[in-house]
Amino acid sequence: MHPIQLEGSTSRGGAALMLCSGVILLLLVLNLTFTEQLLWYHAALLILAMLGLFAGWAKLSEPRFFLQCDAQGIHYRHRRGSWLLPWDSMLYCAVPQCAEQSLSFIAFKLQHYDPFLQQLPLRLAVRIMTEQRAIYLEAVRQSCSNGGCATELLAEHEHFNTKQASYNGIKAAFAHRMQRLATTIGFELYVPITLAKDEAEQVCRKINQLRLQHINKGTT
Repeated sequence: MHPIQLEGSTSRGGAALMLCSGVILLLLVLNLTFTEQLLWYHAALLILAMLGLFAGWAKLSEPRFFLQCDAQGIHYRHRRGSWLLPWDSMLYCAVPQCAEQSLSFIAFKLQHYDPFLQQLPLRLAVRIMTEQRAIYLEAVRQSCSNGGCATELLAEHEHFNTKQASYNGIKAAFAHRMQRLATTIGFELYVPITLAKDEAEQVCRKINQLRLQHINKGTT
């Protein structure tokens, strides 16, 4: 099984940005030792250099590969944590559509929730719900053609039950969102991407092929 690795654009260039900003900051400090008066452009350059250092550090803190596939399944890596979707827990992945428009996501259709929910970090779950709030609100809007049920759907649920386990709090809210998204858009999990539609569809085909290889290997 050949692994799939998708590199995030936000993690690129962090080292170069920090290096350039550090050099500029060092030169400014050396220059200021021979300057009697701090001018406005010195202060501006100092602020820009420090902002560059911070931006470079932020880039380096992002995982180099945000999506990886191996023998275990699909790994999504975020600066707030990571989740694993085992091959046996998914049916397929595709580029989702909403109102006949392709979304900038790779989406996964699940057949078993428990293997995913049991290892989902709470901190990451909160972050995903925050970052993907727009797509959830669109799912709610589609479910409420007259707007009458929006309040009920937007309410966070504190309990969620499967045939194997019960979940409370953050995981319950996350699971209910998964169900709502699956009902309206067709998929439970969404990974944001910056790829063109053709490239994203090609990635989905490769992931689906890897899943079939795993399933076929397990039945032989």
